[in-house]
Amino acid sequence: MSTTLGLLVIAFAALVQAAVLPSFSIFGAQPNLVLALLVAWLIVRPRREGLLLVPAAGLMIGLLDGAPLGLAMLALAPLLLMAQVRDLRLVESDLLPALVLAAVGTLVYEAIVLLTLAVTGERLDWLASVLDVLVPAAIANALLLIPIYGLMRLASLDLHGRRPAF
Repeated sequence: MSTTLGLLVIAFAALVQAAVLPSFSIFGAQPNLVLALLVAWLIVRPRREGLLLVPAAGLMIGLLDGAPLGLAMLALAPLLLMAQVRDLRLVESDLLPALVLAAVGTLVYEAIVLLTLAVTGERLDWLASVLDVLVPAAIANALLLIPIYGLMRLASLDLHGRRPAF
């Protein structure tokens, strides 16, 4: 998979997220397909690809969702720092760090969005936002990550050595 293919996949995921996913909910929260895809990409693929895909995804989401243009890019940026968990190799599999990164990344993403709303003058009930938005979204994205991670691992297999091609 090249970076060009990654950009096409991210663009398609952003379109699906903006057009289709608002009508779906898991635990009362809309899953973030782009965030789950980026987490899987950052865990499975080389870091240099993520350095291009994360800002591109933020720009695409910003153009499609009606929020301020740089907000999605700002909210996705911490994923690049959190993806360093992969290099620690705390566990043998990459799935557990990917699930944790999806949950924590979702919490950070949604917290940045909520904080931006608060700074721009919106009145928020923080406790209700945490219980009704942040926690369900983190669970939904962690569940959504599982099939995406599996597909990403399969797509990254080297057919000769059956190991991920990094």
